Amino acid sequence: MKNSLTTIPGHLLRRCHQIGVAIFLEDCAEFELTPLQFAVLQTLVKNGAQDQVSLGGATAMDRTTTALVVSKLEQRELLRRERSTRDQRSKIVSITPNGEKLLSAALPAVKAAQRRIVAPLSAAESTRLMELLEKLAQGNNESSRAPQRKQKRSA
Repeated sequence: MKNSLTTIPGHLLRRCHQIGVAIFLEDCAEFELTPLQFAVLQTLVKNGAQDQVSLGGATAMDRTTTALVVSKLEQRELLRRERSTRDQRSKIVSITPNGEKLLSAALPAVKAAQRRIVAPLSAAESTRLMELLEKLAQGNNESSRAPQRKQKRSA
């Protein structure tokens, strides 16, 4: 008889998340980079400086998590926060040259981790999995405590 947990999508997604994070942390250990830190740095490189709330929305992180991740990266001088000239309550986050350098150095390890995560699958299965995960994430986005939001320029 099949274990009931293996028939529950939420449980399997949680297990895959645990495994994915473990692989990422192992492959990226020399950079002392977490998946959320990578997401923040990558988003800043791709979309430029932005307010912290927009950054959290772009990376699907709640305000508290965003503030913690940004604070840790700021302590490491990988990004900086400055008060917005438009709204004194808002903080503009930008990546530093050190952050760009670290991200560039870490990208091969990040890519290797992603390959390891899907290694049990064929190329076609990996492609299909990505399509289905994207469909699940987009279709259920508004059910998240921290839905992903489209990028707005605010700097």
